Amino acid sequence: EPHFVQVLPYGPYVYFFFREVAVELSALGKVLVARVARVCRNDRGGSPRVLERRWTSFLKVRLQCSVPGDTVFYFDVLEAVTPPQTLHGRPAVLALFGTQPNRQGHGDMGTIPGSAVCAFYLADVERSFEGPFAESRGATWTPVPEDRVPQPRPGCCAGMGPAAGVVTSGDFPDETLVFAKEHPLLHGAVGPAGGRPLFTRTGTRLTQLAVDTGAGPRGNQTVLFLGAEDGRVLKVLAAAQRPEATHAKALLLEEISLYDPGRSWKCPGARGHGRGQGHGVGAQGRAMAALSPCPRRSCLAARDPYCVWLPSRGCVPFSEDLPSGFQQDVEGSLGISGSCQGATAAADGDEDGDVAHEVRHPGPGAAATVPVPVLVGCVLGAFALGALATGLVATCCQRPAVPKAPPEPPCAPRTP
Repeated sequence: EPHFVQVLPYGPYVYFFFREVAVELSALGKVLVARVARVCRNDRGGSPRVLERRWTSFLKVRLQCSVPGDTVFYFDVLEAVTPPQTLHGRPAVLALFGTQPNRQGHGDMGTIPGSAVCAFYLADVERSFEGPFAESRGATWTPVPEDRVPQPRPGCCAGMGPAAGVVTSGDFPDETLVFAKEHPLLHGAVGPAGGRPLFTRTGTRLTQLAVDTGAGPRGNQTVLFLGAEDGRVLKVLAAAQRPEATHAKALLLEEISLYDPGRSWKCPGARGHGRGQGHGVGAQGRAMAALSPCPRRSCLAARDPYCVWLPSRGCVPFSEDLPSGFQQDVEGSLGISGSCQGATAAADGDEDGDVAHEVRHPGPGAAATVPVPVLVGCVLGAFALGALATGLVATCCQRPAVPKAPPEPPCAPRTP
């Protein structure tokens, strides 16, 4: 039975995102795959002869999230799908996938448990429904030749496009309705934006997804909030570049343990202080973002788009009423050290210090230490300056010598 994950009205269609056992892969056993199906909003069912009270426009295609390489690794189990978002200026949905269940019954996941987030442009999804139909030929499934597809094409909406002359869905020719009934599956798959996932995680099963595509002071950053089945929440900064860029790479900002806060950590190993402060994110991500206050250390190295550095106030959550002059380095362009990849929670020995650009500003009462060579140099310099000053004072205060008057000439003898 199919497991429906999300229903999204978009344009003249309603899209259904679900997972089911792939009939086209039955030779491999019960393999789950992700699907996206489409139905016209004005679909009222077929004629009394074919598809009466059943959808006439229902078509489905595989939704593929995989890591490319010499051996392609697939994430086939669809877990969550977001509503339509604007990603790099284009409408898209973000979806969370997992690996196949263990068919041997040794646990819920396979031998390599993992999860991935893929983005799908809605234009690519719509284009996939114009592709060839699939049909079974023995144990294999092949595309149906285009000359065998009736017109109007199955899946069209009555009164629109190629079916503009059809008044209602019940007025389609029987040939079109019979073909739609027998060929609901399309050949091929919808690939992710950029041809690869936005983020992958091995060893963890992620089941919940929330996204904020307008994070940061400029509203141009995308942050993912991923919920794991063991109670952890992963906060991930998606790459600022388009997914098509080969160097685009997501950054794990923070991992929050809801059941054991002592195991939580924040990039690059600094812990937040005080009560959690809510960040201005979308409705889905607001609750998760509120769990995480801004760090008091390594503010810029943390690369958190919700936090900025103010020289007068330290690391604070961004808001529209903040004064100008704050700093932020989400892209890591300043070359500040610090990375979350592979980091673990670690106690911070000086939790009262504020650090910007990795320069520590001691808090009140912090003891300052001076290296011995500097201290000796200062003493010798002070001694030399003191001696010089003493000599100058003595020279200036000495009374000048008064020149003596010339001796008087001897008195002339008296004349009688």
